[in-house]
Amino acid sequence: MDAAITNNSTETRFIPGPNIELESGQTKTWPNITLADLDSNEVIKTGIVAGDFSVSVTPDTLDAALIDQSGRLGLTDAGMLPSYTVAELALITGVDGRVAYASNGRAGAEGAGAGTGTPVVYTNSEWRRLEDLAIVAA
Repeated sequence: MDAAITNNSTETRFIPGPNIELESGQTKTWPNITLADLDSNEVIKTGIVAGDFSVSVTPDTLDAALIDQSGRLGLTDAGMLPSYTVAELALITGVDGRVAYASNGRAGAEGAGAGTGTPVVYTNSEWRRLEDLAIVAA
């Protein structure tokens, strides 16, 4: 997939890895990347959290199945968390603090295979329920 990275800050920013220099307000494309490329780039992750960068992707590979329907990583246009099954979450190596919605995740006392969905956070190398930080299960 290709990622369009926009510099939302008032300063010029350099992103190592793809070696992209962005003037304020400028957008450049990082071609043929994977979600793992984005996850492993600390400058991009820090910039997104700080609001300095925004990233949109063109879903044209298998990685596209792991991106919400708005075509962006993170929140959807409606402000909702991206939704995945527990099995799909297992394929996403997360960044600590990444949040999502496990559509078939078990909340509270729900039984195996009867999950009605729960918000989750990636922390300590696992996707965990927000309610008690237990590892999410379907």
